[in-house]
Amino acid sequence: MRIIDRFLDFLSEKRTRDLLVILVIVSFPILSLFKLYPFENHFNSIINTAGDDWTAYANYASDIRHNGLLMHTTVPGAYNAPSGFLYPYFLALCFLIFGENTIPVYIIQSLMLGLSVVFVYWAFRDKMRDLTSAFFLGALALFAFLDVYKYYTFRLLSENLALFAVSLFFLCFVKGFEKNRLTLQLISAISMGVLILTRPISFLFGLLLIIIVITYFFVEKKISKVKLLLFISVLILTASLLGIRNYLVCHKFIFLPAQGQSMAYLRIVNPIPESVDLSKINTNFLYTKLHMSRDIAAYAEYVFQKPLLFLDYFLKKIVFCLGFLQVKVSFYRLRPHWVLMWMGYFTYLFSCIRNKKRMQLWEITTHLYIFFHYVPLIAFGQIENYGFRMLLPGISFVLLFSFLEWDMLRQNILSHRGKLPGEK
Repeated sequence: MRIIDRFLDFLSEKRTRDLLVILVIVSFPILSLFKLYPFENHFNSIINTAGDDWTAYANYASDIRHNGLLMHTTVPGAYNAPSGFLYPYFLALCFLIFGENTIPVYIIQSLMLGLSVVFVYWAFRDKMRDLTSAFFLGALALFAFLDVYKYYTFRLLSENLALFAVSLFFLCFVKGFEKNRLTLQLISAISMGVLILTRPISFLFGLLLIIIVITYFFVEKKISKVKLLLFISVLILTASLLGIRNYLVCHKFIFLPAQGQSMAYLRIVNPIPESVDLSKINTNFLYTKLHMSRDIAAYAEYVFQKPLLFLDYFLKKIVFCLGFLQVKVSFYRLRPHWVLMWMGYFTYLFSCIRNKKRMQLWEITTHLYIFFHYVPLIAFGQIENYGFRMLLPGISFVLLFSFLEWDMLRQNILSHRGKLPGEK
């Protein structure tokens, strides 16, 4: 037991945790070198295939590099798909520096993954005890390896940029508003704009974030009007880059990728079963009276005629998010670490409700981010697309509350039994 006690005390030391941070940052790029050996460039094979997101991103990036920022050649009209509009610009920058070579991109994405882990750790480490924060850092790194590095780091997919953006956002937002530092606040606004441009599903949370900050301004009175207006302006301006691009190309200010705005896309993501009789749409007086579109009326008939089937569809998507991937795709595997993570999260929520805990700005914002990340995906997203990639930007923050719950349990034990190993 003495060896275990010393080890726990060692993990609690600040120097140890700082060394672990460095280890996490460098480990992913180093591992990528072994993964990528003998360093074959797959750029040509990627752009010559068809139908996958990484093919589109690579072609768009090449267009940006050779023909300018507006992507006139490959996208002559409003930007449509894939939805990660900003990701080709990240690729184009890499291609401009290193040439059209996938190897540097994958190494940089590995580095960004390690930084994403550390950013989340830095944002929330002071919300828990020293030993808990050390284990939290380890869990973040393990989840990043199991869920991102193994499946997505070596793909040209926008989640690699989205994870970096959301991690940087929370680091700068939490510290920026706690310390009232304008620079960090503005970086967080830019990061949220980047996240919206990379994962448009974050648009609703972006709107809500403005309301959160305005409410904080009036309730806490800790930031000036100038800082509030700068934060909102920078966020809106950054998130509007796609709209500006579309206006310059086709003279229409389309704020989000057109793909996600069309009912046709919704019909693809949430298909209406053939067993639903849609002929009633033409004879239903209510639909005519309300001037309801045919697509909306079709979904209304789906709900009325097959309510259990409708609920079953969304229930499977919820269970998928919890880690039971096989309910949607039979050959996908269970993610047991997700199941444990969600158990910890809901236990934390229950504890907060039972104890009537007053939440601070960082906690409210993080809970709302989780809610507005998962709920739109369940409602409108094709969550099984390329595995579980769409869920990735929310996982680290669900994991956070699992460790906060564990930290509260340890604190309760401490109050009854005295000092535990690894506690100062």
